Amino acid sequence: MDESKFAERIARIRARFAAKLADKIQQTDAALPHMAGDGSDAVEAVATAYRQFHDVCGIGATVGFEATGRLARNLDAILVGPFRDHRGLAADELVKLKEALESLRIGARTEMQSKDSNRELAN
Repeated sequence: MDESKFAERIARIRARFAAKLADKIQQTDAALPHMAGDGSDAVEAVATAYRQFHDVCGIGATVGFEATGRLARNLDAILVGPFRDHRGLAADELVKLKEALESLRIGARTEMQSKDSNRELAN
């Protein structure tokens, strides 16, 4: 595969990652009210969010979004305990998750815009 085709392929993967990340953030934001407590809905909402952001941790760095991957690790760290314990979030965990989610939203947007700007400058 020549270099230009490879670059195009990576660009498509990165764009798909960015779009999916935006969806994951939006879905998790909408699910926040359902993540507290120990009911089955809370347990499932936590499990869904954990799986989504656990994937982002590794994939982000792999496709060139290192800061986004690091920020996703903060979410992963908040969610892993409740996920493993099959429970919803405590009040303090919910506050931390909201903060980490907003940090991810801002950080990912900043990093992706920066990468787009750098790519435009290189062309």
